[in-house]
Amino acid sequence: MSPRLPFILFCTAALAGPPISTRASAHRGDNKNAPENTVPALASAARKGAHQIEFDVKFTADRRLVLMHDATVDRTTNGKGRVAELTFEQIRSLDAGKWFAAKFAGVRVPAFEEALAAIPRGILLNVHLSDTPGLAEAVAQVIVKQGRVGDSVLACTPAQAEAARRVAPQIRYCNMSGQRTDHRSYVEDTLKAKADFIQLRGGVEGVAEAVERLHGGGVKVNYYSAQDEESIRRLIEARVDYILTDDLDLLLAILARRGVAPSGARGR
Repeated sequence: MSPRLPFILFCTAALAGPPISTRASAHRGDNKNAPENTVPALASAARKGAHQIEFDVKFTADRRLVLMHDATVDRTTNGKGRVAELTFEQIRSLDAGKWFAAKFAGVRVPAFEEALAAIPRGILLNVHLSDTPGLAEAVAQVIVKQGRVGDSVLACTPAQAEAARRVAPQIRYCNMSGQRTDHRSYVEDTLKAKADFIQLRGGVEGVAEAVERLHGGGVKVNYYSAQDEESIRRLIEARVDYILTDDLDLLLAILARRGVAPSGARGR
């Protein structure tokens, strides 16, 4: 590669417009190319350079922490039953990959600790919590033990954030209480709650105004979700901080064209 090429690429991106503040969040990992909420999906998102990786944490019947979005294991494993009614060992015995593609046969539902180990330091961990008593404190304890407080944002209710901060006073949180498409009331409630993040959703109309108000109050904005180029472009123009997507390759490519490099904390 010519030594002048990086400089030329940088200048080309700079001429395209003002600096872009938006970054890429891999929703449930790189779930277009690997089974959601599994180590392969998290590791793939990290390798590709996601700036943030979102995943969901729940309690098992014996109070172990596992990654699972749904209340049951039915959709994403070869088993059946509610996560809260199955033990850790029962859930670990299930195949969490074959439903997605044959090459992922044998992939297991990961423990929370495994998820943290799969994501390099420096990538923001968007840890989505179900509203379950004791969950926030248990998650915070693991985050503290693993030294990942600075990397983590808990997507939870204000009450859960308060509980987590009794364990980890500096941990950030994304207000998920009453998440709704009515941006105005959700924004004001989030500002009053002194949250660090908010997760907006729904149509992109009015997002720019909401982002301006939130940034003025020191709140960063996650947006769920965008899968097409036009929506992504409009959210970038609205200065959304992180776009959650199920098509990480597309989002990273669009950001790269605007001069945004992949995360420097990419895994191997």
